[in-house]
Amino acid sequence: MAALFLAAMGNTIVSTVLPAAIAELGGFDRYAWASTSYMVTSTTAMPIAGRLADLYGRRIMFLIGVSVFILASILIGLSQTMDQLIAFRALQGIGGGVTIVNAVSAAGDLAPPEERGRYHSVAGAVFGLAAVAGPLAGGFIIDRAHWSWAFLVNVPIGLVVLARLARSYPHHAGPSGERPVIDYAGIAALVTGTMCVLVALSAGGVLYPWGSWQVIGLLALGLAIIGLLIAIESRAAWPIVPLGIYRSRTVLVSVSAYFLIGFMMFGAILFIPLYVQAVQGTSAAQSGAFLVPILLGIVVGAGASGHLLSRSGVSYRAVALPGTVLAAAGMLTLSTLAPETGGAVAIAYILAMGIGIGGVTSAFMVTVQNAVPHGNIGAATAALQFQRSVGGTVGVAVMGAVVAQRASSRFLDILPEALRAQLPDGWLDSMAPAGSLLDSTARELAGAAEIAESVSGYFTTALSGALDDAFVVGGVVAALAIASALLLRPETHG
Repeated sequence: MAALFLAAMGNTIVSTVLPAAIAELGGFDRYAWASTSYMVTSTTAMPIAGRLADLYGRRIMFLIGVSVFILASILIGLSQTMDQLIAFRALQGIGGGVTIVNAVSAAGDLAPPEERGRYHSVAGAVFGLAAVAGPLAGGFIIDRAHWSWAFLVNVPIGLVVLARLARSYPHHAGPSGERPVIDYAGIAALVTGTMCVLVALSAGGVLYPWGSWQVIGLLALGLAIIGLLIAIESRAAWPIVPLGIYRSRTVLVSVSAYFLIGFMMFGAILFIPLYVQAVQGTSAAQSGAFLVPILLGIVVGAGASGHLLSRSGVSYRAVALPGTVLAAAGMLTLSTLAPETGGAVAIAYILAMGIGIGGVTSAFMVTVQNAVPHGNIGAATAALQFQRSVGGTVGVAVMGAVVAQRASSRFLDILPEALRAQLPDGWLDSMAPAGSLLDSTARELAGAAEIAESVSGYFTTALSGALDDAFVVGGVVAALAIASALLLRPETHG
């Protein structure tokens, strides 16, 4: 859990640290890539690390993951340019992905099937704590020291974690009999295909238009390589992605549910602060506080489902089904928010959604780890974590596209002709993207304060409707996870 907290907070602390780093290093045009590089490499590392841990032991992979994380933290703290920071964040993502997937997989080594629910309830609490503590710790450090200390502080903590893991984590020799052979061709195809798809999804609508040859080309190349990966793995003696785990109905259902919940969860985390800040008029700090209920809900939901699954006679479906229903309902109710909606009502909706997310993720994780043989626990756990990350990337891309397109179209639909006539020639044609129009309106209409205020009011209304549309999309996707819960059947391996 200490290793899990270290890796999880290493990602969440960035939100409050990056502005200070960019102010010193420059490179604002690459702001998003400091986070994107970590996400892409950590997601790609997860299936590789999970499978290698099954073959060679989780202890050695734990040590490698934490060591890489510590090294990358030092290099980030010493960065002199934005390009260096992005590159070392990518390296840190590898260490974080390896650490996280093995921390979650460790339940298979350390707990019998009937106790794994409690283990994952603690893991859910650690994730929630890291999500809250990361930005707070980053802000505390920025106010009192150089931004580099937000990363360098990982070094003494990481060394303590590393020493403890080396001393205490049980040895595991991997499968008996023939010595495993590393599937280099599978690793190369997995890394290349995954990175092409994730970079395309992250760059679409941000760096390049969705219809650009760069985005379409990367997506097509990535999907083609993933097809090649399947062919390679079907013939490999020791595949890095053991396709056999997908013969289990439980695994197929669970990875589908994780993708859908990831789609909804990451989209909600991105757009809830935008909603309360832009539509309800709160400050940036207050808007961030609205994420606390979803994180608290995840902790509560994970804890409740973990304890329920530890009781004899409680079925996986009976625990997963209420979680999926609550998550979908919570997301859909967000689409009913309006500028006049009270903060208490919004918090209640967000909290309910968080409880559902925590409950369903814990339930499906325990279900999968109990459904596969011990030698495949790492690969199966990594498959879930991987699908949630990919789902989150797709969710952010799709919901972001909905917000951008619908905000612009709604704005043009509701803007009165009389007000259009007062705007400078060509202003609407060169209208800023939806995400920045709200901030740019007053600046672009300088000297016409009354017009700027009117335009901002209409755009706020349009943005509110666009975000409602995005929340509906997220809710419908989350509702599909209900079908996954209904399809769960008990499969247990000691």
